[in-house]
Amino acid sequence: MENGQGAETEMNKLSPRQRAACDAAAAQRRLCRDWLLYIMSSSPERTRTKADLRAEAIERLKVSKSAFDFAWIWAIEETGNRHWYEPLPRSRRKTTGTLLA
Repeated sequence: MENGQGAETEMNKLSPRQRAACDAAAAQRRLCRDWLLYIMSSSPERTRTKADLRAEAIERLKVSKSAFDFAWIWAIEETGNRHWYEPLPRSRRKTTGTLLA
């Protein structure tokens, strides 16, 4: 199984339905990765959370959470912007609780 033939052999064992599902998942990951690459490369500073971007991708691109999470790592590694792995700094503003009378 040299030159990546193992993966190709495994794909040939799939039913047409399974193959279509694999192809659709791969297309979702690529679409989401391309969208994230645009966002990550257009701004040197991270201004949005992963959760915020995930919610937008699911709504706008109609991708699965799994496809987003795979694309997230793929885009970070491709851009080299590893600071996207780090969480955004927390807001210094304290939330005020309600006072019970």
